[in-house]
Amino acid sequence: MGVARRTTLGSTRTRRKNGQQTAIAYHERLEKSDLLEIYRRLWFARIFDEALYDAKKKGRLRRGNVYGSRGQEAIQVGTTYPLRPDDFVSPIHRDMPVFVFRGMTPEQVMCQIWGKANAPTRGKDSWSHMGDMNLGIVHSTSMLGSTIAVACGVLWAQRLDGRRDRVLVAYTGEGATATGPFHEGLNFAAVHKLPLIVVVENNQYAYSTPVELEVPTETVADRAKGYGIPGYCIDGNDVLEVYNTTCAALEHARAGNGPVLIECVTYRLQGHADHDETRARQYRPVEEIELWEKRDPLPRYRQYLLKTGLFSEAELPEPPPDIVEQIQKAIEYAISSPDPEPHTAMEDIYDESAGVSG
Repeated sequence: MGVARRTTLGSTRTRRKNGQQTAIAYHERLEKSDLLEIYRRLWFARIFDEALYDAKKKGRLRRGNVYGSRGQEAIQVGTTYPLRPDDFVSPIHRDMPVFVFRGMTPEQVMCQIWGKANAPTRGKDSWSHMGDMNLGIVHSTSMLGSTIAVACGVLWAQRLDGRRDRVLVAYTGEGATATGPFHEGLNFAAVHKLPLIVVVENNQYAYSTPVELEVPTETVADRAKGYGIPGYCIDGNDVLEVYNTTCAALEHARAGNGPVLIECVTYRLQGHADHDETRARQYRPVEEIELWEKRDPLPRYRQYLLKTGLFSEAELPEPPPDIVEQIQKAIEYAISSPDPEPHTAMEDIYDESAGVSG
């Protein structure tokens, strides 16, 4: 009954569209401090996720859903670490740590999740529906394919202003690549050679729809051929492979060669959201979950660091206690922060300077 599951990792080496392995191991240029920071960011993402699930289960988070990213941390860290401060990102619902990696404080992000008055949206929305153009963070949409079209608009505006080297990393899911706005956006970017990097987080399911019912090609990266752009299919649970691929894509885009599609093959170790935990155990085989748990990006990277001989066990705590404390303090700050006042509901909705108001 149904279609056989396709859960291969795809290529575990970084590949360009012509099938040639990327020659440069960019991570070999990193200092010990960089390698440690990557480790700490992986743990930040993991603890961030676990702390929110814990808060929801205990009734401390009473609004919205929790969209977990456990198992996908290597994508968030590997794609952001090589960016310049003036580059753009467009995170989606499983990329909340990206907001912190790009300059927001943990307190701001937690206030957004709790819908507080001092959140970036002042309590009008929750989760990833926020942005800050001063930090280069582009507001995403729930219809993930549309995020690509919005990214094109940002980059086109940059071109009109005479800037061609600010790259935008836009995240999306494998299911979104089957939508019209994804195609239209990527087609526009390819035609006009916009410096866009599309990161497809292929976690095997669009809600409960398995990838083989979403994508007819062997890999999502194969879609790049239709636009004449480079497409990579990589191990999304290997933070260094994600980092190296992103570095190569950044060089390509900054040189004026146009967009790049990176498919990060990973797995959603939890349900679509916290409300889907029980049902998710029905549509995902137990052996599939167990297989991917063995590919957890955190212990894999820790083992790599220990093998380099640069680090001792004591230098790589699991988890780093100061990060646990930082996230807990941010949660307490959000919980104790004021709720938005009713009269602010229609503020910051329209640009009143243009003569338009509610």
